[in-house]
Amino acid sequence: MFGVRWLALCLLMQALPAGPIETARGTVTIAGEVTATVGSPDHEAYFNYTDYEHNALRMFRLALSGMWRPSSRFAFLTEIRSEDLDYLAAYAMYARVRPWLNHPLDIQAGRIPPVFGTFGRRAYGSDDALIGVPLAYQYLTSVRSDAVPASADDLLLMRARGWRASYPVGDQTPAPGVPIVSTYRWDTGIEANYAGGRVEAAVAVTAGTLSNPRVRDDNHGRQWSGRAAWKPVVGLVLGASGSRGAFLDQAIVDAYEPALGPHDYTQEALGVDGEYSRGYWIVRGEAIHSRWSLPQINKPFIDAPLGATAAYLEMRYRVGPRVFLGARGDRLTFSRITGERLFGGQPTPWDAPVTRVEAGGGVNLQRNLTLRAIVQRNWRDGGRVQERTYVSGQLAYWF
Repeated sequence: MFGVRWLALCLLMQALPAGPIETARGTVTIAGEVTATVGSPDHEAYFNYTDYEHNALRMFRLALSGMWRPSSRFAFLTEIRSEDLDYLAAYAMYARVRPWLNHPLDIQAGRIPPVFGTFGRRAYGSDDALIGVPLAYQYLTSVRSDAVPASADDLLLMRARGWRASYPVGDQTPAPGVPIVSTYRWDTGIEANYAGGRVEAAVAVTAGTLSNPRVRDDNHGRQWSGRAAWKPVVGLVLGASGSRGAFLDQAIVDAYEPALGPHDYTQEALGVDGEYSRGYWIVRGEAIHSRWSLPQINKPFIDAPLGATAAYLEMRYRVGPRVFLGARGDRLTFSRITGERLFGGQPTPWDAPVTRVEAGGGVNLQRNLTLRAIVQRNWRDGGRVQERTYVSGQLAYWF
């Protein structure tokens, strides 16, 4: 029976496109991706829950992207995506202009690719050896943009509850918190990219923030973000990123401005990244520090911005032309606050620190069909489930 199914799969793959489809005299390009990821259900720990309330290790994803290039200077790009067939959304939709053909400078406007960090641009890429997403780009903290804690005790009560946090101020409906950087949604705005030989640079102005990318502005604010990278030798890339933007929903800001005065309730972030490739090896890493500012409403006050720091180091090794192995170590920590009713009034991380280790590998069945399998172990210093191991497999096809 296995042989019959394998033969049927091979015949199906021969009938499907092997690469991007070009039409209209090469001015229109269409590409697609189908990814089926299987693993055990998780209705207790939610270590891999995403801001779309899906499990990153148990997901079916369809993506169709297109580019229309009416001239050498202009292009229009989009990507339509569905996760678990729950919705159909425009993940990306923007226009790109290259003002000078002899200079590597692009200007893009619309729902645009992120400029902060590196993982957001290569998520779901064919060169990733693993299935899981780094903690900084996926793990849901207990911070929300549309609801806030009135005191430090309100926030401490939600430790390790980022998958469904609730607060007394703002929208009181329990809902997911935000990651440091969302890789499942792109922001809306305008950006400029320069890609020289040894230096790359990008800057963007957008409606949302790293944690909460948006199509519609919810606070009349803007986020400024940027990244610069240097390639001192072949195979080595060193980069640094920064961002600052209005984070809280305007309804919360307006409600407390008469009592607290005008304040900027922002998300600020700094990041560094590096990649080195040589022979069969690629080693990558990032470190990101983020701070969210919230209003001081009741005692005990949250009297300083809430900090979160995440870092990961990952590698990929090609055993042969078709087979590869990979591993990632990941850590997410939080700054301390002091409550009265909880944790004996002692300074405590406002969310539960998390450690994750993931290892696995895969095989390229053909150029555009990859089979991966991973084992992921998570530890958390809080919550009703503090340890959990996941096993997941993935079949990915793209053209």
